[in-house]
Amino acid sequence: MYSTRYSARNVFLLLGCAALALSRCAAQEVASLDLTKVVARVDLRRPKATSETNSDYRGAQFTNRCFDSAATTGALNTSLVSLDRSYYQVGDEPRFEVTLGNTGSVPIRIPFSPNVAGLQPKNPAPKFSYYGLEIALWIGADDHWSSNMGGSAMLYGADNHPDTMLTLKPGEWVRVIAKGDFGVDNFLELIRSSFPADHAHAETALFRKETLITPRHSATVAREVCIKQTHGQNVAIQLTLP
Repeated sequence: MYSTRYSARNVFLLLGCAALALSRCAAQEVASLDLTKVVARVDLRRPKATSETNSDYRGAQFTNRCFDSAATTGALNTSLVSLDRSYYQVGDEPRFEVTLGNTGSVPIRIPFSPNVAGLQPKNPAPKFSYYGLEIALWIGADDHWSSNMGGSAMLYGADNHPDTMLTLKPGEWVRVIAKGDFGVDNFLELIRSSFPADHAHAETALFRKETLITPRHSATVAREVCIKQTHGQNVAIQLTLP
């Protein structure tokens, strides 16, 4: 009787260890993309005008953010892995590396192409839909302030365009390298603050987008997909005015 109980306990231990090993094996990098080595195709075509017009071309974007935490589906963690250096001046373009990981229990579909132009239909007149993933570089000063003033990168995709969408299973992640922009126009808060910027982190936002283009106008409506968002630890930097 004792040996039977002992054998059963060993079996349960072995099963537990196997399950743990499988879960660790499932947590893996599934794709990577270096946006600093590609030329993104982002210029969209316009329908031909039926008559001459002298008006300037105008575009507008309307963004609906998700503020309902109860409506979130899935969980995505964005971690700033590294920056190309630790000291910057306003006007620099930092090169940064992030990982995007599914930390929830359900799969998440994300766009994974830099080329929004490839998603536009042959006829540019009809409205078309697609996804956009914004990866933004945030900077801050201790607990005093933080802002997405480091620039951002965009990834695009649509379900009807092969190889532009990626499914992240629980535990899987992707790696993205991109270039930011510490532009002068974004740094009024830094200029006014007595607390110098001392750290950076990255955040993402996933949107469903619809774009309509006419010969002289364009409009895009972006609706944020409600996903529980977290980000990794801060990376120390020094950011000063020139």
